[in-house]
Amino acid sequence: MSAWSRHHRSGGFGIHSPYAYRFVRTVLRERKHYYAYQGMGELISTVKQNTTSGQRREMDLLSQREARLLFRVTNFFNPQHILQIGAATGIESVAMLEVNSESRLWLYDPNIEHNALAVRVLQRQMNRVACYDDAQVAAEEFLQAAGERMALVNVTVEEAVLKRLLDAGAVVILRNMHRDEAMWTLFEACCDYMPMGQTYTNGKTAILNPNPKLQREDFLLWL
Repeated sequence: MSAWSRHHRSGGFGIHSPYAYRFVRTVLRERKHYYAYQGMGELISTVKQNTTSGQRREMDLLSQREARLLFRVTNFFNPQHILQIGAATGIESVAMLEVNSESRLWLYDPNIEHNALAVRVLQRQMNRVACYDDAQVAAEEFLQAAGERMALVNVTVEEAVLKRLLDAGAVVILRNMHRDEAMWTLFEACCDYMPMGQTYTNGKTAILNPNPKLQREDFLLWL
């Protein structure tokens, strides 16, 4: 029943909120080809050609489907300022920065200097990236910037940091919930904390939109 319900809602059926229906149909389930897909696909293919399957699992390499989803979500919200917690392979950063040539990235990763792949992938974008080794400092400086904001969380962070982001109205994307139980715990804590707004998840990735104009709803979908 859960699988059928998720499939049904993924097509927009049973979703009464006009905002959620539009988001599911034209963003999460969009199948049109965007201009950035080719470049992201080539980047992912290059990484695959130079790594083993074990290395790719270890480095948390995005699939093309995940990269495209991340791009579409970023494109929908079009944030001027992006906070990323955990560099992963850097492909996530590229997918988000491709949306707006004037957007900036606040990147928290205390081990970024030892992540040769991420550094190489981000090399062409480094003039738009500020690196931090303290998540709270990164979040506070990110929130001081005026404009639309979005945060991507690849690794666990203190619950207080996420609540601060939600309070400021930032859209938050959580990844790796199926790999790390702590990430799922963070998601549940955020759901309990949000007084208004909507969440969308497939159990692996979650998108939290704390927009106070939206009725509080949670959607379990196929992404």
